[in-house]
Amino acid sequence: MRKNIGGNNKSDNRGLKTAINPLLLSSNLNLVSKQYKGQNPYLSTSQQRTPDSKIRKRYELGLRFYEKGEISSQVEQLRDEQRKELERERQRTTIEQQKTERENKELSIKIAKGELPDLSLGEDKYIKTRKEVPKVEWWDEAYLDDDMKIKEKYVNQEIEDNESDDDEKYGPSIQYVHHPVPIKVDTNKEIIAKVLLTKDEQKKIRRNKRKMLREEKETRIKLGLDPKPEPKVKLSNMMSVYENDANIVDPTKWEQAVKEQVALRKRKHLEENSKRHDEAKQKAKSEDSQNGGSDDICQVFWFKRLTNPKLRYKINMNSKQLSLRGTCLRIGEQGPGIMVIVGREKSCKFFKKLVTRRVTWDDAYEDKTTNTIVDMTGNYCKQIWEGYLDNCRFPRWFMKVCEDETDFSNTLAQFNAQNLVSIFKQSNN
Repeated sequence: MRKNIGGNNKSDNRGLKTAINPLLLSSNLNLVSKQYKGQNPYLSTSQQRTPDSKIRKRYELGLRFYEKGEISSQVEQLRDEQRKELERERQRTTIEQQKTERENKELSIKIAKGELPDLSLGEDKYIKTRKEVPKVEWWDEAYLDDDMKIKEKYVNQEIEDNESDDDEKYGPSIQYVHHPVPIKVDTNKEIIAKVLLTKDEQKKIRRNKRKMLREEKETRIKLGLDPKPEPKVKLSNMMSVYENDANIVDPTKWEQAVKEQVALRKRKHLEENSKRHDEAKQKAKSEDSQNGGSDDICQVFWFKRLTNPKLRYKINMNSKQLSLRGTCLRIGEQGPGIMVIVGREKSCKFFKKLVTRRVTWDDAYEDKTTNTIVDMTGNYCKQIWEGYLDNCRFPRWFMKVCEDETDFSNTLAQFNAQNLVSIFKQSNN
């Protein structure tokens, strides 16, 4: 009985019915690794540490040594940059101090001449403002009433001899009191503001205007006020008209008439174009005569130095944008020079304001090649000549650096402007 039972249990645990080893259960997968952790003699101690260990990272990175002189070169480079920055700051401070001293000197000269009030003495407190100026001066108050009108006893005053003036007493005379002429202001006049239209709106207005004129012409033809225009036959539609018109008896003669009409229309078109062209030229000529003649205006400017690249770019671009002709010549990079401009009066006027008012010639700038600040104290520009030219030889605007005075005079002689050399020498002196 026991054998049978034992035999049955053996047969039940065979094959697919064999029980799984407890170590292979999912809950015991890490059991062996935990028990034998750190007991393998073939593994290095560095690999037994955790992956996030700082010591392991330090071993992996290894040792890094600075090369000889690397730190000292970095320190020396930093010191050079600081030294250059201090030198630039010192130069900038010196230029600002010189500029301030120059402005204070000019201010003291103007105060000494009486052009400006002396703030230290409080002279600005004695200057009257517009609100403090009375409507009538005190010497005129005796001749006016409360309504600012002349009193009646002074209106029709008779002038008598000097002998009677000693005996009789007259009121003060007002013949030397000058009053401004009153200007009548028309306040009832309606001021119509100008309407600014877009391109599409302007096209629409022109299209509607042409349509109204065409409809008006068609209406006059229908009413019999204007004759009906002849049919416009061209060489391209001549055969179509010939097929549809039964009144044509002589085709050859009719073809010749069509060719004559085409030639007449072409001749009329060319005549109208030439007429419009002549009218436009006459109108431009009359406008030039009203503006002071058709001759171009020429202006000559002298400058001391033009080393600042920003000033050169500004002068060059403005000359091209204003469609000016002429040249900018200077003797060497640091030498003086002249600017000759030729163009319309409006363009020359704008350029004159640019170089004499807007451009500050004495401003310091930083030279990018040497990283130093260039002092431009005492640099300025002035106009030395202005007039009209009958014939301008300058084809366009250009800038040039001449080697010496000979090259300078030869360049001006190429454009028949050698007379400017003497003016340039006088300006240098």
